[in-house]
Amino acid sequence: MTTSSRTMPLSRRRFLTLSGQGALVAGGLALSAGSLWPRWALADPDLAAGLLRMGRDIYPHDAIADTYYLTPLEPLLNSHRALIAEGLADLNRRARDTYGKDYGDVTEETDRAMLLREIEDGDFFQTVRGTLVVGLYDNPELWEPYFGYQGSSWQRGGYLYRGFDDLVIDWL
Repeated sequence: MTTSSRTMPLSRRRFLTLSGQGALVAGGLALSAGSLWPRWALADPDLAAGLLRMGRDIYPHDAIADTYYLTPLEPLLNSHRALIAEGLADLNRRARDTYGKDYGDVTEETDRAMLLREIEDGDFFQTVRGTLVVGLYDNPELWEPYFGYQGSSWQRGGYLYRGFDDLVIDWL
């Protein structure tokens, strides 16, 4: 006689199995485009989605997970929340005036780039751009796997004997 899983007593092993499944489901709710969003982004998803779309349009790297774009923006959001909210509202207004939909819903990358060119001299754009350039390109986790940069070499005798010509990427 077999016992169904509904009537099975709750052993320690079964409890851990069920807990792990629950954690996977809860964690799955935070997934977006294959990456885990930071907690602040889940608290304000519209703001996070707008910043993410803008960041990916300014620095387009399809292989880099969303969290690498969103994590550097958290301190910026804490210190310049009004600037960010007003800037995204203005960007959405411009997109609605031109394309009849919000900035994040504009499907063509060239159309979104045109909208960004309209605001590129403003404080909002420059603040987001400046934050992301450091957040993405000064992140050692991204250097070699995504950009082919092996890091500083003077501590190891320089590049001459450390593969100055062994780029991992093929876009150069």
